[in-house]
Amino acid sequence: MKIGIIGGGSIGRLYGRLWHQAGHEIFISSRNPGKLRPFAEGLGDRAYFGDPDQAVAFGDVILLAVNYPSVDDVTTAIRDRAAGKLVIDATNPLTFKPDGSLERTIPENEVAGLVMQSKLPGARVAKSFTSLWTGHVEQHSDVDTPSVAMPLAADVEADRKIVGTLVREAGLVPVDIGDLEASAALDPQSPIWNVVLSADEMRARIDTFRTRKAA
Repeated sequence: MKIGIIGGGSIGRLYGRLWHQAGHEIFISSRNPGKLRPFAEGLGDRAYFGDPDQAVAFGDVILLAVNYPSVDDVTTAIRDRAAGKLVIDATNPLTFKPDGSLERTIPENEVAGLVMQSKLPGARVAKSFTSLWTGHVEQHSDVDTPSVAMPLAADVEADRKIVGTLVREAGLVPVDIGDLEASAALDPQSPIWNVVLSADEMRARIDTFRTRKAA
């Protein structure tokens, strides 16, 4: 598979490396692509770097992994080229407040996956790789005997299967939580957000979260 990655930070680099190790071709990109040369060249064959437009053109699947304040600029730039493609939204609707704490940037009653779908109306948006800090993934990733859960959501079942495969290839256990409308549990600050959990523990917390939301 060819995977285009938009965002050269810790998320893009981590999953780019893991998927490259799994045998995929990756194209990592940012607004300053020259800074990605050492990373791409360090991976070797099947690893490329450039700008976001090139990454979208390259990828069968796109991982969107930019800081949320950049989302509007990036989605506007790639909207046309991303039409018809599977875009995995790995962004979190968060920004830093002046005191250094994190603040949610979408209303509590909105779901981040649906917000992203509205920004990329022609793409097939999935949501995953948002709910667990990259340091936890680096510590617990195990392709042979994965134990740590990673949730995913998408409107199309076939897309959820593709994302599930990428989760497994990153050494994690995929937990399919349904379509984008049902994906609020992936958003901060839900009970599964940035917590190391087994698949069973994650499903139990999601069930509790949904029951409370419905009450």
